[in-house]
Amino acid sequence: MILQNEYLRAEIKSRGAELISVKNTADYEYIWQADEKIWAKHCPVLFPICGRLVDKKYTYGGKTYEMNSHGFASTSIFREERVSETEAKFILTESEETLKQYPFRFVFTVRYALEKNTLSVEYRVENPAKEDLYFSFGAHEAYNAENFEKWSVELEKEEDLYLKKQPVLGYLEEGRQLFEKNVKELPLTYKLFENDALIFDGLQSRSVLLKRDETPVVKVEFPDFKELLLWTKVGAPYLCIEPWNGLPDYVGGSGEFSEKKGIIRLGGGKTFSAVHKITFF
Repeated sequence: MILQNEYLRAEIKSRGAELISVKNTADYEYIWQADEKIWAKHCPVLFPICGRLVDKKYTYGGKTYEMNSHGFASTSIFREERVSETEAKFILTESEETLKQYPFRFVFTVRYALEKNTLSVEYRVENPAKEDLYFSFGAHEAYNAENFEKWSVELEKEEDLYLKKQPVLGYLEEGRQLFEKNVKELPLTYKLFENDALIFDGLQSRSVLLKRDETPVVKVEFPDFKELLLWTKVGAPYLCIEPWNGLPDYVGGSGEFSEKKGIIRLGGGKTFSAVHKITFF
């Protein structure tokens, strides 16, 4: 599916409702092009979990289920609905396959809309059942960042940055650690990511600006999201800016899905939505 206006051309595929390209009128590509030798994804959509489950397992209703990191949305085929030349919806519902790993009925919609040089991404979860629905969702957009250490991330506000503790790769534990005080702009280095993603704790800023040599390239606004992560594979020419409503498992947690930290509980017949916006300069 291609969305286009006089500023941008965006391409989204039905598999995973994944954004795979955004170009401006000068044909500059903002999105990482999924080199299989490095990281074979562009901008995966995370649902119904964000991050990893301990041993890839959780329990619910007295049963144990298995699910891979970030859930199944990124490998699922969404139904496409074109609204206009600049807007489209991608819809996923439960199936025989999803029910084996996630025992809930759901309607998960990802809506993309272009307005001038901004792409709006809305995530909407509807619960068609009477019982509560438990879920998380998040974005994992990767932006091209050639000559990585010429890039930086500017925060909306100057603040003391804290990180969630990651005692084991991919998992969390209670507490937080001070990363750096009085930060407005964070120069990017591969050293920052030697221990995996930066998962901020208590971040006040609700937008960040990705810059190259002090020139703004991409702005990400995420007022509806509780968490923000930054990640790259060491040595790779991209940066992922990831607004999440959800968290990886905590070491020592109960494994009960309804008790998972960061999980959203949605009552029967209810709807939950969140929007983040990406502006391309």
